[in-house]
Amino acid sequence: MTVLRAEMMKTTKRWMPYVLFLFAIAGTAVIIGLFGYVAWFNERDEAEAGFGIESFFTFAWPWSLQALLDNGQFYGSVLFVAILTSSSVATEYNWGTARGALIRGQSRTGYLLTKLLGTALICTGFLLAVLAIGVVFSILATAAAHESITLDVPGGPSVPEIGLMIMRAALAILPYGILAFMLAVVGRSTALGVAGAIGYMFVENIATAILREFSGIWNDIPDLLIGTHVSSLIAANRFGNVEYVSFAPRERPIAGELPDAWIAALAIVAWCAVLLGITFFVFLRRDLQTRDV
Repeated sequence: MTVLRAEMMKTTKRWMPYVLFLFAIAGTAVIIGLFGYVAWFNERDEAEAGFGIESFFTFAWPWSLQALLDNGQFYGSVLFVAILTSSSVATEYNWGTARGALIRGQSRTGYLLTKLLGTALICTGFLLAVLAIGVVFSILATAAAHESITLDVPGGPSVPEIGLMIMRAALAILPYGILAFMLAVVGRSTALGVAGAIGYMFVENIATAILREFSGIWNDIPDLLIGTHVSSLIAANRFGNVEYVSFAPRERPIAGELPDAWIAALAIVAWCAVLLGITFFVFLRRDLQTRDV
């Protein structure tokens, strides 16, 4: 616990988490305010006639939860988790603290677990804070639109179901964070961790769209990839059969077209286990040379 506290203190003393935090808040404000409330305000006559209502369900509580968790999953993975995780890991090589910690007697497994757990706790805390701020933005925008602030809407979630929605979105972020962690450890590079995780997300989406056009085994390959199961978890968060504005580079997922959410959760856990296995295999057998000091 002492080492874990030291690890978290070391990370939170840096400026990068707070810069990423501000970017995440700005993105949330844009989604709720600009593409939600402002878009609805400018087109409210059409919305009342049944047109252009996506913007309303983007900012209005509780429907905004879907947009917040959908966009937050993607940009939380890209802008926050991948960058912070890769930077936190790679700087240990640049500063020489990795080899120094091992020389002082800390086990390699303990060192890597502490690094992983500390980064995970910091990311969780910051992203939950961003979500809470997004909910406040949504409630203020809903009040400004003179709409009721309540969970009692058609198909609306209960408080325990909101907790489950957040857990699904968190699990959907996890594999990309661990992918960035693995690449940063294996490559000893912040750039590789960030570019690899972000590049994988975009390349996978393109590859999935192409493979879905084929038949046979090619059409089944996307079902084995991370993105399909992430989309399944995001689809399970949808309620009320409404549409909202999403900036994730994927079609808004529909649960009936994707694997069961529980199957998707197990698949993501399996992917995480494989990526962590590779990470520990490489790190436990690596010879930390003088250049890592």
